[in-house]
Amino acid sequence: MKPLKLTMSAFGPYADCQLLDFSDLKNNSIFLIHGPTGAGKTSILDAICFALYGDSSGAEKDGKSLRSHYANLDTLTEVVFDFELKDKKYRIKRIPEQERLKRAGIGTTMQNSEAVMWRLKEGGEELIISGWSKVTDEVKKIIGFESEQFRQVIMLPQGQFRKLLTADSKERQDIMEKIFHTEVYRKIEEILKESAKELRNSIMKKEERRKWCLETLGCGDVSKVEGLIAESTQRLSNISLILKEKNKKVKSLQDNHIKAREGNEKLRDLEERFQDLEALKALSEDYDAKGIQLQNARKAATLGETEKATRLRSEDKKRCGEDLNNKTEAFNIAIKNHEIIEKKFKIEKEREREREAKRKTVIELEGYMDRVASLETYRNSIENLKIEVDKIAKDKDNIHKRHIKIQENLKINLQRVKEAEEIVLKLPIFEDVFNKNMILLEKRNSLDNFKIRLNDVFKTHSVAFQEYEKLSLQYIKEKEEYFSLQELWNKGQAAILARGLKDNMPCPVCGSIHHPNLATTHEAIPTEIELKEKISLVEKLEKEKNNRKDALDEVTKEKSKLEASIEALEAELKESKDIDIEKLNVQLENVKKAYEKAEIKAKELDALKEELKNEEILEQNIKNSLLELENIFASKNDEYQRSLGSLKGMEDNIPEAIRTLEALEQETLKANNAFNALKEAFDKANKEYEDSSRLLTQAESLKVSAEIALEEAVVKYNQERARFSESLKKAGFEKYSDYESAKMTETAITTMEQDIKSYEGKIKSAEDAYAKALNASRDITLQDLEVMEKELQSAEDEFREAIKEESSLAKTIGDYKKTHSEINELEEKIVIEEQKYSVVGHLSNVSAGQNGYGMTFQRFVLGTLLDDITYAATERLKLMSKGRYQLRRTLDRARKNSAGGLELEVFDTYTGVERSVTTLSGGESFLASLSLALGLADVVQSYSGGISLDTIFVDEGFGTLDPESLDFAIRTLIDLQKGGRLVGIISHVPELKERIDARLEVMITDRGSRAEFKVS
Repeated sequence: MKPLKLTMSAFGPYADCQLLDFSDLKNNSIFLIHGPTGAGKTSILDAICFALYGDSSGAEKDGKSLRSHYANLDTLTEVVFDFELKDKKYRIKRIPEQERLKRAGIGTTMQNSEAVMWRLKEGGEELIISGWSKVTDEVKKIIGFESEQFRQVIMLPQGQFRKLLTADSKERQDIMEKIFHTEVYRKIEEILKESAKELRNSIMKKEERRKWCLETLGCGDVSKVEGLIAESTQRLSNISLILKEKNKKVKSLQDNHIKAREGNEKLRDLEERFQDLEALKALSEDYDAKGIQLQNARKAATLGETEKATRLRSEDKKRCGEDLNNKTEAFNIAIKNHEIIEKKFKIEKEREREREAKRKTVIELEGYMDRVASLETYRNSIENLKIEVDKIAKDKDNIHKRHIKIQENLKINLQRVKEAEEIVLKLPIFEDVFNKNMILLEKRNSLDNFKIRLNDVFKTHSVAFQEYEKLSLQYIKEKEEYFSLQELWNKGQAAILARGLKDNMPCPVCGSIHHPNLATTHEAIPTEIELKEKISLVEKLEKEKNNRKDALDEVTKEKSKLEASIEALEAELKESKDIDIEKLNVQLENVKKAYEKAEIKAKELDALKEELKNEEILEQNIKNSLLELENIFASKNDEYQRSLGSLKGMEDNIPEAIRTLEALEQETLKANNAFNALKEAFDKANKEYEDSSRLLTQAESLKVSAEIALEEAVVKYNQERARFSESLKKAGFEKYSDYESAKMTETAITTMEQDIKSYEGKIKSAEDAYAKALNASRDITLQDLEVMEKELQSAEDEFREAIKEESSLAKTIGDYKKTHSEINELEEKIVIEEQKYSVVGHLSNVSAGQNGYGMTFQRFVLGTLLDDITYAATERLKLMSKGRYQLRRTLDRARKNSAGGLELEVFDTYTGVERSVTTLSGGESFLASLSLALGLADVVQSYSGGISLDTIFVDEGFGTLDPESLDFAIRTLIDLQKGGRLVGIISHVPELKERIDARLEVMITDRGSRAEFKVS
């Protein structure tokens, strides 16, 4: 990845739009980003990282916190980054979430985060993708790095790239795991561990199951189980023989019991048949009486038709008598009605003259119909004319009033337009005042926030300074004690050596054989352990003191930055720096209201002018309409007056009561109704008279016919009654009551016949059954079944007990065999799984670090990678340290129970001793960290295949180097550019400015920072 252009707007300390065109470097592949502390050098790297991944180079800031405090509200924070990768050019634009001014109206709104990515071509740009996370994913895809890897390999941020050197083994594993994606090897460890665990658990479960199976049978091993099965099988064979004998005895007893039960049943059946026959014989007298009753019923049944005929004649006589009474009553009513109707008919006949007079009145009224219709039509036309005249007069009056109202509105709207025009002229003034007050309020709030933060930082700084001073004093004290112990130890070693010296024996230190002044000591000699513990404590305190110093420097830097920001804001605010914020808010609100009112008036002005123009046109149109209506009114009113005179002449020729069609029609209808009523009354009376005469004649004829029918019915009834009395005597019934009691229905007669026949059949069946039972029970004696059943029950119980014993033993043998089979199967599986576990378990233990080095499989892979990194780093470190230092990976562990394989040490060729990288000085540590970072970049590129590392940025650290070391470090970075890389160095060290021709100068102004390339 090689940068082409970077555009920052309202980003970090850059308030305005800042364009950095990397083509300005020309052919220089190494350049210095130079400027004072806090100017914004690191912000350039933040902008590149933010454009690519949406976070800063140190991953300590998000997009929202990167907005410039110097920027105006109308300037959006955004970054546009053009870069080249594998001969393809790309552009990314990111806008973080932020507060901005509304596009319409006043006030602020929230700007959502945006991200867009294009591919740059000769003809323009081609959209690749948009969306915050989608752009980040696309960057990871084409560059090949996550954000964390990018910061470790390409962009080495301030204070971050030392981590790989100074980290402990666990931290170094986390860093390298993220860079090289070695999670797969850790997953292999986990898979092996889980597989071994599953196998071990499976074996243990099977062994527990086998043990349980043996314990269940009470056996110690499988051979005893086999003996138990053989013994139980022999017992089962013996029980089977016994069972056959018992079964034979049961069957014999069952046969005897069945024969005895059948004999007893036959004797019991003989007794029951005898009882049934005797019971039927006892009913013989009742059935003899039923036979006599049946004979009488059959005789009575032969007289049924004669009795029915007599009854019908009696009913016919009764009906004819009732009919004669009805006909006589109807005849009397007809006589009375005829007399009443005849009187009404005579009255209507006498009103003939009245009917004729009404007919003539109707004819006379119908003669006026045409004249009244003409009058009605003419009157209607006059009324329509009157309505038209009134409407024109009303319209004329309404238009006149409307004309007056519109003239008044014209005056009012004209005044409103003038007022709106005056306010619109003031709108820019209101807007300018509002924006100035808005910016002033924002800066005033920022000033207060900076002061609050500065107060907090002062407190933090005070605490950090006190802790640093306290730790420094403790460090000096412990160091002095260490020097004292070291001196005592040296003296002690000399005294110990002196004790063994003798005259004429050479000294192992100086070789002299004379020892005139032997070393002595009277103080306690410290042990080597005490000395190591003290130096360990001193080193720990030194490291902690340096950490506290770094923390104090960070707080001091933040304090200076805040003080500079406060000073810049106070200088910008001048006399407004002490103004009350509440007063500013009130002032801003008043200006806002005035601005909003003016804005509303501005929006209304065009509408008011348009409305005024329309009202002027309307006023002229109404004025013209009013003149036209006055002329029409005069013409129509004359026509109406002339028509009224003609109407008066037509009304004089028609009676006043019928001058309208409605009145004439009502009078005609009234006359017609009166005539029709008289005519209908006569017609009705005439018809009723004729109908009454006809009904009277019919009633008289019906009465005579009824009298004749009654006489005939009486004669026939008397004849039929005499014939029925004769038949009763012949049938043997002396009285009618005897006949009545003997009568039965046909169904009852049939039922009785069937009952008698059924009785006779039952007697015959009972006699036959008794004879058959008597024959079947001959030579049979009664047996005691209870004694036989007890004997049978006892034999069956013994047989069932034998069956149970046989079944139980057979089931037990089956269980023994099943358990025996399961034990054999378990033992086979245990052997197979133990063979597997011997391999998988060993692999799991080794991969999990249970080896002499405490090294896991993943750490082994990472260790191989770290060897490659330290090899590449050592080549550069040799150059930068004049051949003194070499980086090495050691298998030693800091603690016995800690994981090993990723510890680093430095080999000092001057002393020939390996020591911890933490013992390096500040400058040495920087050179070693830089070498390690460059070595890491080389290894990542070699292992990643398609990843292209065309650029590297190094942020700070050069201030800790002496001139010679600085020269070696620069030479190493220059070697990088020979390989085609672009190298950017961020530093405020003056010596670098003199050594590097191409620079990106970053300058602080009262309106934020600005930057430009300078090539000498």
